[in-house]
Amino acid sequence: MHEIDWTLWSDWVALDSIDWTQVPQTPGAYIVAANQPIHRAVGTDPHGYLDVGESVNLRNRLRSFRRCITERGRTGHMAGWRFAFFRFERQFPHATLRVRWREADTKEDAYAAEGEVLFDYVGRHCELPPLNYKFNWQVFEEKGWDILDQARGAESR
Repeated sequence: MHEIDWTLWSDWVALDSIDWTQVPQTPGAYIVAANQPIHRAVGTDPHGYLDVGESVNLRNRLRSFRRCITERGRTGHMAGWRFAFFRFERQFPHATLRVRWREADTKEDAYAAEGEVLFDYVGRHCELPPLNYKFNWQVFEEKGWDILDQARGAESR
């Protein structure tokens, strides 16, 4: 598929032990993952992505996710709400979740970074990560609606 420059991303950090002062209060993209592979419609995600998102303020967004997964019924982060509502903690205990992020200069740059990860994920697994409910269409709008077919064609050569 597409190679992502992971050097722009933080290392993985356990969600339960984040030093919140280390999470930037800037725009950026983030990934919340389990510590185990997850079987998908096509293949297995070896990294266990649960949610890929973006925000104008990474610290506030990740804190909101954390509150929603630990306080069932709490609103403020749809993926966190879904995690709690569908009782994902039965398979993915809170203490095993990890996060990473990438800072961005603008909300638009954060959206593009999120789109890059989601595009790669959808290209590999033919679906969104389990807690994502909306897709980032930017890459298709910029590169054309058949970009996945082109990317898959390049892989099969």
